[in-house]
Amino acid sequence: MRTGPFSEEKVIGLLNKYFIPVYAVNEDYAKDGPQPADEKAEYQRIYRAALDAKRPAGSVHVYLLSPDGKYFDSMHVAKAAEKGNLAELLEKTVKELKVEGGKPVVKPAPQSTPPKATEGAVVLHLTARPLKGGGSWGGVSENWIVLSADDVKKILPAGKVEKGTNWDIEKDVAAKLLKPFYPVTENNDLSTNRIDRHELKATVVSAEDGVVRARIEGSLKMKHTFYPHREDNNVVEATLVGYLDFDPAKQRIRTLRLVTDPATYGGGTFGVALRSTP
Repeated sequence: MRTGPFSEEKVIGLLNKYFIPVYAVNEDYAKDGPQPADEKAEYQRIYRAALDAKRPAGSVHVYLLSPDGKYFDSMHVAKAAEKGNLAELLEKTVKELKVEGGKPVVKPAPQSTPPKATEGAVVLHLTARPLKGGGSWGGVSENWIVLSADDVKKILPAGKVEKGTNWDIEKDVAAKLLKPFYPVTENNDLSTNRIDRHELKATVVSAEDGVVRARIEGSLKMKHTFYPHREDNNVVEATLVGYLDFDPAKQRIRTLRLVTDPATYGGGTFGVALRSTP
C-alpha cells in the first residue's frame, strides 16, 4: 500500500535514464508468500550479498545491482528519503559502473491500478497520508476496495426514500469500507485489523430527477498495529463524513465519497479519502 518518498525530479530522471527500477513487497517473499521459489531465492541472495559486503541491509532498503545482476550498493530507506542522498548514490553508481543512458525499458505507468469488477459492483479508490504529529510514515498510500452487487444493496435503503429519510449502513459492509482506514504503516494485512466500534449513518438531503443524495456520517475505532503481527498500543480513531448519490429505482450507486475529519493514530493525525471510480 505504501508509496515511496523518492519523488525528487533528479532521482526520477536518473532512474528513468540509467536504471530498471524494481520494487518488492516483503510479504510476497516471506516463506508463505505467493512468489515462486526461485524469486524468493534471488531476493535472499541480494540481501545476503549486502550483509557479506558489510553494507546496509534489511527489508526496507534500496539495493543497487550491476548490469550482470551482482550486488553493488545499498541504502536504508530512511536515509534515502532525505533530500539528496539517493540522487548522490545513483550518480555514484552510474559513474563507477560506467552505465550508458537510454530510454526507459518499461514505459512509466501508474503502479496502483483498479481491480477488475463484476457487473453491478462498485470500485473505490482510497488514499491515506499523515497530517501532523508523527505516528506514521511520510508519503501517500493507496488501496482499492470492491463492493459487490450484494454489498451495494446493503448500503442503499429499502423502500421509498425522500428528503429526511435516514438509515444505518449494514455493519458488515461498513466494516469492509472502513478496515483500510489506517495511516501509512508497515502493516497492510487487513486481517490483523480489529474494529472495536464503527458506524455509518446516511440521511437523504435531496431527491430530484431520479437521483438521491444522502449525507454520510460515522465513526471508527480500530486496533491497527504498526508492524504486522507485532503487538503495540496503536489505535485508529476517526470521525467520518461524506455523501452518496444513488438511483433508488435501479439500486445503483452513482457516487460515493467518504473522508476522515479528523483521524488520529500513534500520537499523530492522518487523513483518508475514499471515492468511487467511474
